[in-house]
Amino acid sequence: MKMKNFRKRNDLLRFLLEITKNKLFLRSIRKNYDIMEISVKKIKVGGVTNIKDVEIPMEKLTALVAPNNYGKSNFLVAVEFALQFMTATSETRLSMMSTRNLIPINKSMEDAPFSFEIEGSMGDTRFVYGFSFEWARTNGGDQGCRLVSESLKLKQASELKYKVFIKREETERALIIATSRGRCNKEIVVDRSTLVIDKLMNMDGLFYLDAVKAIRSINVKRVNTLENPDGIFSSPYPSAAMSGYSVAMPKPGEIGFFINSLRHLDADKYELLRNTIVDLLPNIEDFEPVQVDLSPKTDVPFQLPNTYFDIRVKERFNNQYTSINNVSTGSKKILFVLTMSLAASLNRVDLLMFEELENSVHPRLLQNLLQVVTELAGDTKIITTSHSPYLVKYLSPDNIQLGLPTHTGVAEFKTIKPSKVNKVLRQASAEEVSIGEYLFDMMLDAEADDEMMNEYFA
Repeated sequence: MKMKNFRKRNDLLRFLLEITKNKLFLRSIRKNYDIMEISVKKIKVGGVTNIKDVEIPMEKLTALVAPNNYGKSNFLVAVEFALQFMTATSETRLSMMSTRNLIPINKSMEDAPFSFEIEGSMGDTRFVYGFSFEWARTNGGDQGCRLVSESLKLKQASELKYKVFIKREETERALIIATSRGRCNKEIVVDRSTLVIDKLMNMDGLFYLDAVKAIRSINVKRVNTLENPDGIFSSPYPSAAMSGYSVAMPKPGEIGFFINSLRHLDADKYELLRNTIVDLLPNIEDFEPVQVDLSPKTDVPFQLPNTYFDIRVKERFNNQYTSINNVSTGSKKILFVLTMSLAASLNRVDLLMFEELENSVHPRLLQNLLQVVTELAGDTKIITTSHSPYLVKYLSPDNIQLGLPTHTGVAEFKTIKPSKVNKVLRQASAEEVSIGEYLFDMMLDAEADDEMMNEYFA
């Protein structure tokens, strides 16, 4: 399909419509999986770093917006940590419960256990699953490093109330529902580092086993856009996975390999990605992935990796193609973000977490980038951290979670009350500043003004 630069709103809308049509393809890819698709609705974490109790609703695109050191990145790290914990071995979990850089040391939460709860849906089934554990302690005795609670609630979309399927309030004892007509009263024995869902995975014939499998397979990826862009696209030491062709979720250094594979395995998706990049970045006229053979011509005692992947880029004012590493940092980041978004959709990633999505992106490109990223990601939910006032300008208030200062130094995120949105817009206009700049001023003033907190934020 031939694309034009996004100079007019109608051009962008037509382009987004064309991407939307491709969602049928993305859904067909997902049908190849045996597990159910998950739609994440809400995530709650606590007892980690400076996060005491934070609950974030998940929209199609959610932004955690705050100045530095307000807990934005800590939330993403905690979510990734919790999902890894759910599928780890018992031995690994014991080690994770001693992760020094995540243990809270804030005076107001120094004894708080780590807690995690995720709410979502799979088809017509709604679920709420959570667990908590005590961190390792050094004050003597056999304390800490133990699971202390776990719960699973399920209901159909047509039902009003959840039904409890797992209830654990002791370290080594829990109750479950064993039959479709039973109650949550069958006792099951677990140990300090074993989750109940581990035990249920071995119960063939359990009537809600598919739901348990789906919850354990929730796929979350965290992408750090602050990484060195020179190492994003190609690695001089390719992994074993970088052989043949594969569109599996790429790791750092494998973007060149992924795009090269995409061109060979799915020409339509490759052209979609290519056209998106060329239209978002007018300075780039064309690009193509290349595979360079570095095999030695003679026998040598030590052989370096013999395949190198790169992306060759033709910029508007250049007379030849050059390596992607020669273009601007912002252009590299945009290509990286778009590629990861498409890869997330192809690989059934349920939640894609970006560290500062707008990093190195010109504000004039940011609005188009946000729109295209959400479309390329398909059914994948996206959450990003940001300390940029510009990002606020292009998002609905429902999509923005604002980090607010507290008297205790713990992280707290709130949204603007719907009834106050118009007032905030009027006040920002009266002071001749952007809505983002006005909100940042409000966030910084909120600690000293409890009345403002109560009036504007919920």
